[in-house]
Amino acid sequence: MTAISRRAVAASLAAILGVGLAACTQSSDSAAEGGTSFPSSAATSSISPSADEQEGTPIRIRIGDQTLEATVWDNPTGRALLEQLPLTLSFEDLNGEEKAGHLDRELTMDGMPDGDDPQVGDLGYYAPWGNVVLYYGDVGRWDGIARIGRIHGNLSVISDQTGDFTATLEAAK
Repeated sequence: MTAISRRAVAASLAAILGVGLAACTQSSDSAAEGGTSFPSSAATSSISPSADEQEGTPIRIRIGDQTLEATVWDNPTGRALLEQLPLTLSFEDLNGEEKAGHLDRELTMDGMPDGDDPQVGDLGYYAPWGNVVLYYGDVGRWDGIARIGRIHGNLSVISDQTGDFTATLEAAK
């Protein structure tokens, strides 16, 4: 390769990298300005109160003879879930990180982010499948996830379920 060819290749690569970096910067700026499109590595939870700081409505999750306390947050999807309580759902394991139970009626996603990165112990909703989700592992960020609450207590009650199981979600009295 001649010196001129090497310089041309180097200049082309520099131009391509410059355009790529500019695109990344613009994407980050639009997210900071309140846009809802985030790169897959961005966690939307950084713009909202931490899971332990959010207020909401206490509920119970009964699995067999064990009961977990949880809080459903005051957001559109959480309120929609509360309107359907009490619910008894069949749950199945997904990837050793979450248990999902299908709802007969979908919950609203109006006013919610396009996706989220749930934390271990979060209560969520996966809109594409209409599932309430109990997170006991780190699933990462996915489009269609809405974090709607927090499960309190020992998550082994959930993670130790080896097969499909039923759980009842009900208002705490």
